[in-house]
Amino acid sequence: MKVAFLDESGDHSLNKIDPSYPVFVLAGCIFDFDYYNNTAEPQIMALKQKYFKRNDIILRSYDIRKQKNAFNILVDKKLREAFYTDINELILSLNFTVIAAAINKTSLKNQYSDSVNPYHLCFHFFFERVIMYLGKSNEKMLLRIESRETHNDKKLSHEYELFRAGSSRFPPKETQAKLADLSFNQKTQNIAGMQLADLVAYPIGKWIMNNDGENKAFKIVEKKLHQKDGKYMGYGLKVFP
Repeated sequence: MKVAFLDESGDHSLNKIDPSYPVFVLAGCIFDFDYYNNTAEPQIMALKQKYFKRNDIILRSYDIRKQKNAFNILVDKKLREAFYTDINELILSLNFTVIAAAINKTSLKNQYSDSVNPYHLCFHFFFERVIMYLGKSNEKMLLRIESRETHNDKKLSHEYELFRAGSSRFPPKETQAKLADLSFNQKTQNIAGMQLADLVAYPIGKWIMNNDGENKAFKIVEKKLHQKDGKYMGYGLKVFP
């Protein structure tokens, strides 16, 4: 059994696009279920304990970058560098795979109608790549995603059921056999896998905006992207349009 934790970076709305970050990214971190419970989650919690003396801290990319809330301790340069080193080494050492989908919202709006939902598109692209990732194995995938209010969760649940029912190029027999369960979870539930997904999503968005600039965080994430024949574009990462 595999488990995928999903979180996003950016706003999915096309009504008002932030020119400084005109992308939407949905990233999933995929673990072997037992490995996550027995190894990955305890190690992530241990990192929190090391720096904050408690493990109920929610790792959020935005708060870390802006040194907000509990992460105000990172104003100390020496401590900040040690924290970044440890979190980078932890991500590299953990055994997981990243599959992500990203939308350039400006390009999408210019080419398609405003009715297109970037979140739903990414959701669909993610599922397609999960099916390809699982391949001919008999493994099933559990999906854990951040809740975004009841009405949005219902819409995503509907998209999920459409995909399982055959709205993609994959037959329902295959999608229903491989996608075992979808659940929505609050950030306050302190789910380590979802926090990891939050941390990997933002560097992907920054890389899409400028893949020539320095992006040390993406260099870490890049090593985790699902690949086929040495390539991750189209497999571990789908960028649209």
